[in-house]
Amino acid sequence: MGAEQKMTMKPFGELMPRLQALEIIDNHIKPIKGTKKIPIGESNGRVIAENVVAGFDVPPFPRASMDGYAVKAKDTTGATEKKPIALKLIGIQHTGGVFDGTVNDGECLEIATGAPMPDGADAVVMVEYTNKDGEEVSIEGQVAPLRNMAEAGADMTKGTHVLSPGKTITPGVIGALAALGYIEVEVYRKPRVAIYSSGPEIAPQGQALKPGQIYDINSYTLATVIEANGGVAVVIGIVEDTVESIKESLGSASEHDLWVVSGGSSVGTKDLFSEVMEEMGTIYFHGVKTKPGKPTLFGEVDGTPMFGMPGYPTSCLNNSYVYLMPALRKMARLAPKHWVKVKLPMGHEMVSKSDREQFITVRIEDGKAYRVYKQSGDITSMTHADGFIILPIGTNKADEGEEVEVTLLHI
Repeated sequence: MGAEQKMTMKPFGELMPRLQALEIIDNHIKPIKGTKKIPIGESNGRVIAENVVAGFDVPPFPRASMDGYAVKAKDTTGATEKKPIALKLIGIQHTGGVFDGTVNDGECLEIATGAPMPDGADAVVMVEYTNKDGEEVSIEGQVAPLRNMAEAGADMTKGTHVLSPGKTITPGVIGALAALGYIEVEVYRKPRVAIYSSGPEIAPQGQALKPGQIYDINSYTLATVIEANGGVAVVIGIVEDTVESIKESLGSASEHDLWVVSGGSSVGTKDLFSEVMEEMGTIYFHGVKTKPGKPTLFGEVDGTPMFGMPGYPTSCLNNSYVYLMPALRKMARLAPKHWVKVKLPMGHEMVSKSDREQFITVRIEDGKAYRVYKQSGDITSMTHADGFIILPIGTNKADEGEEVEVTLLHI
């Protein structure tokens, strides 16, 4: 290590409370602006970036809502099962065609669901309330005008506003676009999020481990969180833990919309990321009052937001849920994550001493919560977790049977 890299261990300054850290992050994250056209069949989960106005009525013609007989509603007045009214059958209307004729007084037309209503008819009698005998149909129930049919434009009327920018595309939205004849839709592009891991103890998968090394975990867990929350993960790989290597990597900061670095954000003698950040950009906070995840850092270089995540896998993944996810979803223009929470009794006594807010992973078994959190470096703390509970600052114990609020991870 060169002279410029010789740094002494220094303690964290005052730790940032979680809610204050989230407010700072929110103030420095801006929604993505770039857009692109993509096929509607590939748009589920994307965010629409254009106003959609109906160019024509949907449906473009009045149509039957039920299988039955198209009639003049007045011709069915007083019809019952005991006193049916006989109408003359003049033909049949299938879907995909148009009947060349008119339903006159005393007449009916057999019609399929979705088929265009014929001229002259203003209602459909469901087939269950009829009895067909050759060219005569007995109507056994009266209907009001417009019964069992949809008028042209009943779904969408030409010229009406259907969708606005910022709407997350769902299968229902895709259906509306398809009904209007869209082949492509304009969406906001996904934020590109660069990921790299740092530390001499990290080795890439496929390479034999040397003494003192572990495989890179965080690049994979972070990429999964990013992809699941509207981003495109760009895995840079493992960056050598030197000032020169970190500077070289961050020199391309503006090529991405967001950076997430795991490792190198603590206060050890070789944790250089924060030192480089201070030189190249701005640090908004370094150190949060939560456990796990104290070394979390947030700042920017060349106007690009950057997270420094703890190197320990459990801390890194936990804090990606707490701090990275809301930032990424805002940047991607997605709605905030709706966490499902349930109240359950503890299955055992739990004691955990800390002066920080604690996120403790639990599994749910037989309707009770059991602690699975081990240490910050143990990824199985998250592997076997169904959710987590939050112990506020000053609360270090939960008794067996005590009701706790569990935030579910995988719903």
